[in-house]
Amino acid sequence: MAITFQIVGHKNSGKTLVTTKLISALTAQGWRVAAIKHDAHTGAMDVPGTDSDLMSRAGAHQVVLESSQGLFYHQQAPVPPLSFLVNRLRQKNDLVVIEGHKAANYSKLVMLAPDETLKTVPQAGVVATASLTPNPAADLVGLEQTVNWCLDYLIRRREEGPQP
Repeated sequence: MAITFQIVGHKNSGKTLVTTKLISALTAQGWRVAAIKHDAHTGAMDVPGTDSDLMSRAGAHQVVLESSQGLFYHQQAPVPPLSFLVNRLRQKNDLVVIEGHKAANYSKLVMLAPDETLKTVPQAGVVATASLTPNPAADLVGLEQTVNWCLDYLIRRREEGPQP
């Protein structure tokens, strides 16, 4: 079981500096260190120079940022296959939405740029094409039509039952 250790103090007292140095020293010795950063206001996880970023760069394998906006989690590890993440998230959610991963074989809506054709996008899993501006290759045009189609599609899928 992991040891739990806190570093506390007032703002600008050096908590983060001590924490990051400690993380760096311990991870250099092979320790797996997780860090929890509490921010009573708002927090940003992916912003360079923030405390959570500094802890991650110091070598923390996992960083949790607790703020008034909720919990944010970062883990340094080999990136698992997309299917692993999807299966993990599907266990406790109604929808896992993936932005990107064009070649993955999940049902997908392809957003086309104004002059783009579907030939430029991998075909696996395409259920519809859309464009926010007129495009002859798009099944759906405009934000409202696209979002409404997605809602209808997802509701139908949910009613059909579990999907592979």
